[in-house]
Amino acid sequence: MPVKTDLLHIEDEQQYQRDSISVYKSPFLVGSYFPQNARSLCIFIKTEDLLSKKKSDKLSKKLQTIISKYTFDEIHLAGRIFAQSVYLENLQKEFLLFLGLAFALVIVFLWFSFRSVYGIVVPVSIVLISILWTMGVMILLNKPIDIMITMLPTMIFIAGMSDVVHFFSKYFEELAKGTEKSKIYPLILKEVGFPTFLTLITTVVGFLSLLFSSIKPIREFGIYTSVGVIIAFVLTYTLLPALLYFFTPKKLVTVHNSNNRTYNYMRTGLTWIFRHQKTILLITLALLVLSFVGISKIKLNNILLEDLSEKVRLKQDFNFFEKNYSGVRPLEIKITVTDNKSTVWDYKIMKQLNMIDVFIRKEYHAGFILSPSSLVKSIYQNSTEDYKSDFPENDDFDEISKYLEENRKNKDLRKVISPDGKSARFSAKISDMGSLEANRHNLNLQKFISDNINSDDLKFEITGAAHLVDRNNEYMVSNMTQGFVFSIVVIGILTFFLHRSWRMVLVFILPNVIPLLIIAGIMGYLGIELKAATSLVFSIAFGVATDDTIHFISRLKIELGYGKSLMYAFKRTYFETGKPIILTTFILMGGFLSLMTSDFQSTFYFGFLLCITIVIAVLADIFLLPVLLFMIYKKK
Repeated sequence: MPVKTDLLHIEDEQQYQRDSISVYKSPFLVGSYFPQNARSLCIFIKTEDLLSKKKSDKLSKKLQTIISKYTFDEIHLAGRIFAQSVYLENLQKEFLLFLGLAFALVIVFLWFSFRSVYGIVVPVSIVLISILWTMGVMILLNKPIDIMITMLPTMIFIAGMSDVVHFFSKYFEELAKGTEKSKIYPLILKEVGFPTFLTLITTVVGFLSLLFSSIKPIREFGIYTSVGVIIAFVLTYTLLPALLYFFTPKKLVTVHNSNNRTYNYMRTGLTWIFRHQKTILLITLALLVLSFVGISKIKLNNILLEDLSEKVRLKQDFNFFEKNYSGVRPLEIKITVTDNKSTVWDYKIMKQLNMIDVFIRKEYHAGFILSPSSLVKSIYQNSTEDYKSDFPENDDFDEISKYLEENRKNKDLRKVISPDGKSARFSAKISDMGSLEANRHNLNLQKFISDNINSDDLKFEITGAAHLVDRNNEYMVSNMTQGFVFSIVVIGILTFFLHRSWRMVLVFILPNVIPLLIIAGIMGYLGIELKAATSLVFSIAFGVATDDTIHFISRLKIELGYGKSLMYAFKRTYFETGKPIILTTFILMGGFLSLMTSDFQSTFYFGFLLCITIVIAVLADIFLLPVLLFMIYKKK
């Protein structure tokens, strides 16, 4: 800056006490460069705006090399150049971790279901090939790995496995009945192929609803996951039949015999459901009432550092700056001089800017404030030992203003005031209070400006990365709401054309919307705030959860089409679809549970909420869906 003054005389111990008194008399320094407890010192480095990843990494390594030469008790590093490298390292680690854990958990569930190595190798191979082909498409299109793409292999693995399991189960059930191999594939296409094609459409619709997002990585995640799910579907009905035709283990046929223990449990469960239909409806109604109470407690908020786990060193470093200094959240305000006859160099303009400066320090408890008025105050106080006030009077200001105008092309000064003096900016650091609290302070600032600043002279606009992230989070939630409505409308229209009944549309949608309402209620009770990551859950979960409903309704229609009685059709539907539905639920849970190991809170909540949603959805399909269907078909 144009004026520099030594605050600490390191080589002269006799001045230490004087330096300390001088520092702690200055509100500009305490909380910015020096903490209240005087146990540390902050070095603030201003880099070029929008520094590239390559330059950031180079600067980060140089700084850490220099620091490593000294023996400080503690060193804490914060800032974008350090954060982005940590994020990328964690992304690469979690990319393999998620896939590995999902792989292991799915293998466990497949083993307990099929009791055969073949029953594990074949389904897993189909889905792994789908993932490899999808990754190949991404490489061809030069798509890099980001926080969303780390979840892509897991999503393809668990979504693609659903079709494989339904095909696999049906194939061996038919063999157990004695059906000839040559007749099984056409039968599967008729009884399983069409429902799985419908589930493909609903799943893809769920992921493509992410195209409503304004965030590019989320849109790309929706596109590439849809591609992967489609590839998995194609391989299920091409490569899988070939593998099964040429080799069929007898053990798998025995596992799918209709006299096993699983079918006995299902028979008992179905009997209980039809005897307690009113109880099921009352429980559902009570859960909905409780859910709406919970939904009323949900808050839309965004905390910048919340995404990082407390065990990550970077988060610990950021917490140190939050506790001992003014914080790490940037506050940026753009100032435009609207009076054609005035510039920032005028005393009446600078006096108003100083009022804003003082208010921001008090309202936001801000530190590291860099503004035209703070610059003027710094020059004034450093050039005059016997200053009478924090801000210079008109006579003293004229000399400072002249000096600043002469240096208006200085690269450091241009970061604060434009060379023509018609625009400027406030730059400060505040605590990471979250968008909800920040918006409250922003409203107070706007009110103060409206009451105390002449709008004919100045215009203020809050800008900066943190403000952009907050607004983006709000847009994201709004976009995801649109995407969710889009999914419901598309799937509702598809259901109507298939069944030609609006009552069937309601029966189809209710068991899949109710779990989402319940999960929203749980978010409210647990204090999980609505933000970009958590809003993603609803669109994706709706697309995935509808799979079981489609299989159940489609199978019931097939059985009724064979001329079976209503009760018998329900029993056969329960037996034919119940086991695959339960198995795919465990597979989905296994995949999403792997996301809960993430060091990123957004990924953790994504997996956590999806797991709960899927469990509630399968319970709705097992208990509520038969009751709703029975109410419709009984009237017919």
